[in-house]
Amino acid sequence: MQGLEKLKDIKGIVDIPDISYYIFLSIVLLVVILSVISIVYLLNMIKNQKKSKRKYYISKLKNIDFSDSKKAAYEITKYARKVADTKQSKGIFEQLLKELDRYKYVKNPPKFSKESKKYLQLFLEVCCG
Repeated sequence: MQGLEKLKDIKGIVDIPDISYYIFLSIVLLVVILSVISIVYLLNMIKNQKKSKRKYYISKLKNIDFSDSKKAAYEITKYARKVADTKQSKGIFEQLLKELDRYKYVKNPPKFSKESKKYLQLFLEVCCG
């Protein structure tokens, strides 16, 4: 019993503040904020990439080699389809396609006419501004 008398200096139970709930909430908030920032960054990258592709297609259209009219007609069709985005440019694109048909499906196509080049220039002016 002598051992029990020595134990009188033991204090009662003390409340320890529990902040684990606040730590959990701060981690969740941090993850949400980082996710939103990442999504916005990725969307901006995709948007800028589309703009740079459009610039590439327009530069290809401006630098078409008209010496091989069949190949040029196919390249114009390929790139102009990707550039046409407004209603007006799509309308001019349809006219341009009708003009290019005479170069595409022929074994020996004629040289590119000035009228066809004017349609291409009109299309580029409408698309590029």
